[in-house]
Amino acid sequence: MASRVLFQAILPRSTIATATFFAADIAGQVITANNEARASSTGGDGWDISRSFKTAAFGLGIVSWYGFTSSFVLSRFFPVSAAAGITLPTALLQAAAQQALFAPPLTFSFLYASSALIHEDENAFETAKSHMPAVGALAWSFLPWINAIANWGIKTPGLKMMAMNGIAFGWATYLTTVAASPRTSLVATSDKSEFETEFAPN
Repeated sequence: MASRVLFQAILPRSTIATATFFAADIAGQVITANNEARASSTGGDGWDISRSFKTAAFGLGIVSWYGFTSSFVLSRFFPVSAAAGITLPTALLQAAAQQALFAPPLTFSFLYASSALIHEDENAFETAKSHMPAVGALAWSFLPWINAIANWGIKTPGLKMMAMNGIAFGWATYLTTVAASPRTSLVATSDKSEFETEFAPN
C-alpha cells in the first residue's frame, strides 16, 4: 500500500520534470544558437537531440525525487490547513526554506552533471562551482517570492500547477544555458593563470 502511494506521488512529478527539462533544454539550445549566430554571423549549430534526452534524464532521475522530498519535508515543518488553505507567511517560509536547503545541492548537481556528462568537461566540478555564486544570487532575487505568490495567490489547482511548472520551465531553461557556457573564472595552470599566460607582456 505504501509503495503504491509513493508510486502515485512520484509518477506525475517524474513525468512533468522529464518533460520540463526536455523542453527547457530545447529552449536553451535555441537561445545559445541565436547568441552564437549574432556573434559570429555564421549561424548556430542544429538541435542536439542527445543533449535534450540527457537533460530530460536528469529531470526524471533527480528532480522528481527532489520535488517529492522537499514537499514532504516542508509540509511537516510548515503544515497547511485543508480548510483555510495556505497563508502567505507559510508560503514564503516554505519557499525560503526550499531555496536555502534543497535548491543549492540540486542546482550544483545539475551544473556538474551537465558539465561532466553532456559537455564532457574534465574540470566539471570547478566549472559548476564557478557558476554557483551568480546562479544562487539570481535565484534568491526572485524565485522564493514568485513561487510563494503563485502558491498562495492562485487558488485553482490546475492554474496553480501551470504557473508553478511555467516558473520551473523558465528556471530550467536558464540553467541549461548556464551549463553550456564557459566557466566564469579562470583556473591557474602551473604558476600562472591562463589569462596571465596568454596576455603576459613579451
